[in-house]
Amino acid sequence: MYVFNNDFSGRCIRMRPRLDNQCYAISELVRPWEVAGLIQMVPPWMLPRGHTFASEVAGWLHARLRNGMLRYIPDLERPSGYDYWCTPSATLERGGGDCDDLSILVASLLLAGYVDAWAVVGTIQHGRRVAGHVWVEGFDDRHGFLIEATSGDLFRYVRPPQYRANLFLGPGCCERVA
Repeated sequence: MYVFNNDFSGRCIRMRPRLDNQCYAISELVRPWEVAGLIQMVPPWMLPRGHTFASEVAGWLHARLRNGMLRYIPDLERPSGYDYWCTPSATLERGGGDCDDLSILVASLLLAGYVDAWAVVGTIQHGRRVAGHVWVEGFDDRHGFLIEATSGDLFRYVRPPQYRANLFLGPGCCERVA
């Protein structure tokens, strides 16, 4: 069950976190066209060796989180058992969001830059504590990467062991991890 939330003019979806709802939300909320204006295309020969668009997006996110232009904002006022997922423009307008909102923003930026990317729903382990989480994974010229949407940290080639993926979500893609 999903419901449009009026706080951001229909740009957020309130839902129970189930596979069908999450697939629907991603198909509706990942919007590369909303963030395409933030991207300036530069000829590859002008970029430093080893530069990738994924590293650029991770650096952009990290800088904005560090200087307060974006921040982690948890979904505090929600009915029990529901989550809010928002479009990139709603997240930017609000000045941040939780892991799913920031992941939707990052995936939209990567797709606007023609990089394959997915929001990944799973869990993250901090010491003994395990919590539900969403981050971004994709592929570019330097192979696979993971961007932690709450920090801008970029991991290359392999998913760190504290991340456990359950579901890959992208436009036209909703795949459960076996």
